[in-house]
Amino acid sequence: MVSCFPLALPIFHMTRVYIRILASLFALAVLAGMVLGAYYLYQETYLPEKQSIQQVKTLLSTAAPKADPGKKQFDQAMDFIRQGNLEAAKQRLTEITEVYQDSSRNLDARRVLGEINLDRLFSRSPMPGKLEYTAARGDSLHEIAQRFRSTLAYLRRVNHLLGPVVHPDDRLIVYPLDFTLQADFTEKRITLTENGRFIKDYPILGLHLPYPSLPEQTTVGEKPAWIDAKKIQPNDERYPAARKWIQTVGRPGKPGIVFCATPPAQAANPEPGIYLSESDIEELSTLVRVGAPVLFLKKHPAS
Repeated sequence: MVSCFPLALPIFHMTRVYIRILASLFALAVLAGMVLGAYYLYQETYLPEKQSIQQVKTLLSTAAPKADPGKKQFDQAMDFIRQGNLEAAKQRLTEITEVYQDSSRNLDARRVLGEINLDRLFSRSPMPGKLEYTAARGDSLHEIAQRFRSTLAYLRRVNHLLGPVVHPDDRLIVYPLDFTLQADFTEKRITLTENGRFIKDYPILGLHLPYPSLPEQTTVGEKPAWIDAKKIQPNDERYPAARKWIQTVGRPGKPGIVFCATPPAQAANPEPGIYLSESDIEELSTLVRVGAPVLFLKKHPAS
């Protein structure tokens, strides 16, 4: 009898080999499926999410155009001016100067508002604070100016007076000039304010301040004028035609700070002071009275 065992042994080994091959192929197929699945998830889920996150970061890091509500307010103010509605225009411009100070139209608003404010001040039109005073016998313009906290120059200008003389029953417009001067050397401007409210800016054209420091606050000490190197005071009849100064109260051994017109280019030794245009000094000397507060908002630069 012949045994079949030796023949079955090779068949058994071959079967095991085939099973191993099939198992390996199945494992490869599973691995390939996992790789394909991972690739699919990467392409369809992770990559788009990463791109979205990057886009958000890019948007956040990119400076978007900043809204400028002050520009709209300024355009509205200009429309009101064209329509003759100065009160509505003044409200819009005031809002820009107080609320939208970083607006691209802030400087334009300050300039236009300053002109409106000064036009109202120098006109005989009614406005809050303006009064009509009837002169009595014995009145002088100087006494009236002191009584109503005003200046001779303002009373003459607003009432169209050719001289300092007033007559009984003259009707005069009076207004208390309770203004403050603010010197801002960073912005290079002098700002006239009233109870904290903006009135008008005056550009600083130059500086010659040979002092180690300036006081944070002082007052106007005097408002002299000069004719042929001779000093005169506001009650002098020649004052309107003279070269004006505004000078703060001095300290022991030190003169006050002078606000004056830009000296001639050929001047060898210009007066120490803060220089403005001649017309601006003329206007300020009309509006600012002795005793008015003067604030230096920033430390002055080296002269």
